[in-house]
Amino acid sequence: MLASVVSGVPQVRAEVIKPQRKVRAGVQLYSVRKLCEQDFPGTLRALKAMGYEGVQCGGFFGRTAKELNTLFKDHGLAAAGMQMQADRIIKPENLSASVTFASELGAPYLFVPWFDAKTADGWKRFAEQMSVAAQAFKAAGIGLGYHNHQHEFRDRFDGVCKWDILYQNASPDVLQQLDLGHCLLAGESPAFWLKKYPNRNPAVHVKAASKTTGVIGADGADWEKVFAACEADVTEWYVVEAEVRPDTLDDVRDCLAYMKKLGRA
Repeated sequence: MLASVVSGVPQVRAEVIKPQRKVRAGVQLYSVRKLCEQDFPGTLRALKAMGYEGVQCGGFFGRTAKELNTLFKDHGLAAAGMQMQADRIIKPENLSASVTFASELGAPYLFVPWFDAKTADGWKRFAEQMSVAAQAFKAAGIGLGYHNHQHEFRDRFDGVCKWDILYQNASPDVLQQLDLGHCLLAGESPAFWLKKYPNRNPAVHVKAASKTTGVIGADGADWEKVFAACEADVTEWYVVEAEVRPDTLDDVRDCLAYMKKLGRA
């Protein structure tokens, strides 16, 4: 699909597949965490100026949830969800505080960014724990889900991958944050998994299917097909995550520019 890159922005073919519906463009602050550590308000201001509508946070940069909420609103940015480690979700003694934090932040969804049980039973137990926690978040008007890396698709127990074990055993209330780049790097089709577990992906991660570039489009993936699959589901946010260079705005700017060329921002 991609032939060249000019001025850092990937070029697209003349005929672009029109989006089926509007999905908002957000950015994971992990992408620019070094800049956030240096000047958090200034970084938010720059992201808004680029055209991002919302932000998702994993780290909190020394701020309380209420402080983050105020900063986001002051800069005209919505909270496009958040991430929080598994122990703060699945351990009963931590659950109430985590629900309160997400509520005060104004996050519509919370995603666990990493888990890795070494047995099928471990993943089944995780599915049970997430199902219980999802009820507490749902009561507060917040969706709870899980964010993949590659191992959830690559690793299998008796021929069944970890992703399948989790979602075959979790309640329908346990959402997903399909990381599209990791899914592609694992050799999987995002469209296949979106169709297999529909109505669970309100905020996908838009990440380059590459270990050397953080810019989507420069990775050779067919992003028009991927975006179309998201738009056929329930995705509300395309959340850009660029992992290669956390000390520059260039990668998230070029990702957004590419999305704009495709009519996705």
